[in-house]
Amino acid sequence: MPAELMMWWFKARRAHPVLTAAFGAFVLLLMVFQDNSVVLPSLTGGATQVVLTLFIPIPLVAALAMCLDSRLFSAESTGVRAVTYLDGGLVVGVAGSAVLTSALIGAILGDPAIMAAGRNVVFLTGLMLIARVLLGQPGTLLPMAWVLVVCLCGFRPGNDAYPWTIIPEPLGAPHAAAAAALMFGAGLAVQIRIARNSR
Repeated sequence: MPAELMMWWFKARRAHPVLTAAFGAFVLLLMVFQDNSVVLPSLTGGATQVVLTLFIPIPLVAALAMCLDSRLFSAESTGVRAVTYLDGGLVVGVAGSAVLTSALIGAILGDPAIMAAGRNVVFLTGLMLIARVLLGQPGTLLPMAWVLVVCLCGFRPGNDAYPWTIIPEPLGAPHAAAAAALMFGAGLAVQIRIARNSR
């Protein structure tokens, strides 16, 4: 792959300024929020105590969506197939870095909620990728909408999360890990397939 193509793609996606700032914010929020929580009203009755780490993935996922939407349509419509794989590599790199970083910080601080933030980045990234294809740019708001729906109606009395919510589930919940992996895989496959067919 020519170096010129990679440099052009990297500049077109604005990956360096946008993702550097977003990843810095991700790390900072992991260390600041830790296991802190906030009480929010619930549509299912009463109030719910929600850990703030549920909100940490949102800036990083939004920044990734911004990068993927930053393109030079005239140049990319000429059929440079490698751009599709570069975008896929960017998605995998961001999600993988989030998982490793949250695991490291969570292990140092002894906080499972921080370690689960990486899994949540993976899940919400997959959701964003699928929503972008189905709904266009407005679909990038779906991860934030998911978090809000979880906060408002995703908990049973006693602050017990429903299994479908995924992101507030404990780190060791196998169904949450499987759902995150499946959502991410589906999102990546849709991203690559649609990008190929649009060229």
